Amino acid sequence: MSSELFLITLLIITIVLSLAVAWSDYRYRKIPNNYLLAAISLEAIVFIAMFVLFPFKFVIKGLMVSVIGMLIGGLSLYFPYKHKQVGAGDVKFMAVIGLLLGPKGAILSLLIGAMAGGVWALALAWRIGGLGHMWYNIKFMARSAYLTGFREFGWDLRSEGAVAMPYGIALAAGTILVCLEQLHLHLHRYLGA
Repeated sequence: MSSELFLITLLIITIVLSLAVAWSDYRYRKIPNNYLLAAISLEAIVFIAMFVLFPFKFVIKGLMVSVIGMLIGGLSLYFPYKHKQVGAGDVKFMAVIGLLLGPKGAILSLLIGAMAGGVWALALAWRIGGLGHMWYNIKFMARSAYLTGFREFGWDLRSEGAVAMPYGIALAAGTILVCLEQLHLHLHRYLGA
């Protein structure tokens, strides 16, 4: 049995998780822990099956890559979380994405998600007529960071006047795009086309 099938399974699990997270974050502004725990449980089942079918060293290497991905995914949003720029659900979601996709997948998902989130933020600011105010805020944040020697970031993006957006949607979009690209690659290999 090919390891490609297990990778395809993990990619499908990740896409389903991302769709569920995006819907929940849009509808309720929350990323439920039970979605994340379900994905972790499904990955555990996949790894148990791999222990039965593949050499021990191969599976341990995959498990280590997953754990490193989880650390990178979670820690990549730790500082934005500490500065109240993202919620705890976003941090946990990226940690689970790192667990499912590994370090490279977590980084790519975060970068593509950040780009999607940036475009979305600009569209929201344009829609509510706040582009001018947004540019003023960006200059204020840059100036205050520079004046404090980049030691102190005293702004709170959850303050009055700030437009809140469920960032899990942008992260899920980035994750889905990465998964679709990888799914295409692994399906091509698995089917031998």
